[in-house]
Amino acid sequence: MKETLKGKIIDAHSHAGVSLKAYMNMEYPYAATIEGIAFRQKLYGVDINLIFPHSPDLFFDPLYLKKGICRIPRKPVSPSPYAIENELLLKEIYEFCPEHRERFIPFVSVDPVRLVKKQAKNIFALEKKYRIYGIKIVPVLCQSSILGLLDEGREFIEIAKERNWPFTLHTTVHPMENFSHAKLAFKVIEKNPDVRFCLAHCIGFDKNFLKLADSMDNVWVDTSALKIQVRLAEENNPVAAPGKSRFDADYSDHKKVLKALVEAFPETIIWGTDTPAYSYIARRKQGTGKSDYVEMRLKATYEDEIFALKALSEKSIRKIANENTLEFLFGEKDD
Repeated sequence: MKETLKGKIIDAHSHAGVSLKAYMNMEYPYAATIEGIAFRQKLYGVDINLIFPHSPDLFFDPLYLKKGICRIPRKPVSPSPYAIENELLLKEIYEFCPEHRERFIPFVSVDPVRLVKKQAKNIFALEKKYRIYGIKIVPVLCQSSILGLLDEGREFIEIAKERNWPFTLHTTVHPMENFSHAKLAFKVIEKNPDVRFCLAHCIGFDKNFLKLADSMDNVWVDTSALKIQVRLAEENNPVAAPGKSRFDADYSDHKKVLKALVEAFPETIIWGTDTPAYSYIARRKQGTGKSDYVEMRLKATYEDEIFALKALSEKSIRKIANENTLEFLFGEKDD
């Protein structure tokens, strides 16, 4: 598999499926399909997408989900977190849209805390029918701490080790966020040096966390939703690292930020768009307190993410959109 991917342009972070919570609250984006993403790829010269389910919403009570609260109803639609979403993603790639099969590398998603045994059983059943390449976790969407991987969710680590699967983790430095904060992610990483991890969204441009990731052989950092992440930094939003903690770059232009990141961390940065969430207009619960909500009204385009990549040299494009990504995926560095 790795040999066939060499030289391809790989988007390391994208989603297919639907978010009921976003749709009920008239937020954006709320859905994407494999076919739709394939047409974007063809238009802009992207060859491959790492693809994850959109959300875990079918496991939660829609009445509470509309308020942004992940509460489990007496009879969930999905028997465990991501059971339906994982299966549908794989069906969409391998059965419903086989003409686009070679364009997608699917990861399953998990909740690191709830019904772990049942989630694992679902993954075992799916892998008998479909090829799976890794695990994606967005702790804030299921409102479960990533530290679950060190406790009740430890089985997911063991599953990944046995199959040589990497993890992509949604990561933030927002001080209110106690599900996905980078300091929690690094606690998991430090306990698992033999597992590969990619931390999403430039780790909020926190220079100390970026340097830490760069110093570790099993960690990469993706640039997903770069344009809106840069805008947040320019506005001094707490989603981005503040003041002296922020990576030094010209935040008036996301293309310049990407270039600076690649120059500083050429072995660590991986390019991804976060399709379709390169825009994010939503109200999200970030912590356990009653008032721990964050409002986002961020608009960017797929072109913004593509143009940032194409502004780089051919060598840098090859590095962050292929070579680093393949090393993250398969753990084998070419000489």
